[in-house]
Amino acid sequence: MATLHTVNKNGQPLELCLRVVNKGDSLLLIEDGVYALFEVPDILAELIKDVSLYVLEADVLARGVSNRNELEIELVDYQGFVSLTETNEKTLSWF
Repeated sequence: MATLHTVNKNGQPLELCLRVVNKGDSLLLIEDGVYALFEVPDILAELIKDVSLYVLEADVLARGVSNRNELEIELVDYQGFVSLTETNEKTLSWF
């Protein structure tokens, strides 16, 4: 059963999410969660091996950060966010 995990902050919300994320799940970084691109890139690079990782483009642009191309993280717009919720069986929000 695939789950979409949305993470809106670094620190404890991301740490708790990483404890329960399973192979085949998807993780979407939103709001201040996009700072994980620079604060924990090693963890994200390891996570990509088993989990589909996405970042909300509007939040990346709003915070003036850029996608880490070497991490192969897909930027999604709001329609992509909706599509992720439709293609996963459940959604868990970490905040």
